[in-house]
Amino acid sequence: MYAEAYRRGHSRVVAFMEGRDPEISVPATPLWGALDILRHLTGISADISDHIFDGFASDEWTRQQVESRRHLSAEEVVGEWNDVIGPASELLDTISEMGLPETIASAAGLTSIKAVPPMAIGDILHHEFDLRNAYGDTQGRDLLDLHFSASGHVKSLRGTFSVLGLPTIRVESTDAGMGWDVGFDEPVATLRASSFELMRGIGGRRTREEMGAMGWAGDPEPFLDSMVLPHLAMRETSLRE
Repeated sequence: MYAEAYRRGHSRVVAFMEGRDPEISVPATPLWGALDILRHLTGISADISDHIFDGFASDEWTRQQVESRRHLSAEEVVGEWNDVIGPASELLDTISEMGLPETIASAAGLTSIKAVPPMAIGDILHHEFDLRNAYGDTQGRDLLDLHFSASGHVKSLRGTFSVLGLPTIRVESTDAGMGWDVGFDEPVATLRASSFELMRGIGGRRTREEMGAMGWAGDPEPFLDSMVLPHLAMRETSLRE
């Protein structure tokens, strides 16, 4: 399941970038250009295939992925990614059988090794749409993989809500026909949006104002500052996607 989704993400990104200027800046990642995103995505696949998980998704982990490939051209980076995507994908489906440590240090704190596959798929999806946004492309927002990632993003909020003692809310995907409670009591508010908007919002690609303007029933104000993955932050300026 994970392997197929990861390969699909790789194929889409490589196909999308073919013939495009790799030096364009990417608003969603202001310190990176398009080629830096390719370096990062290649580095993730290489690290996964080499069982390098310590610091997963942290600033230092991603910085090393980009800097170690700074000397490579776009063609060379994509070539390396094509070489490592197979082993990386296969490992995502067998990671719990590899005899690896049960927990790893990650940007989100101490994390189960079983969280690596959905995190890797969410990362490649976000960066695909970061790239699409940079080139003014609005395609792909109905991908099946978006529903899977949106579900994982919503469920990741449960820990934050529990720590902060927030009331339960209901989050529903308007195009997937799925919904999730963030908490264990009767929901006091409901958020309804597409899987794309839920993933992008919770994944730190929306401003606080944009999150508040989504389809809320009930007062969103008590929850807005907690509607983002714990290792990320909401944007200060809109991506206008």
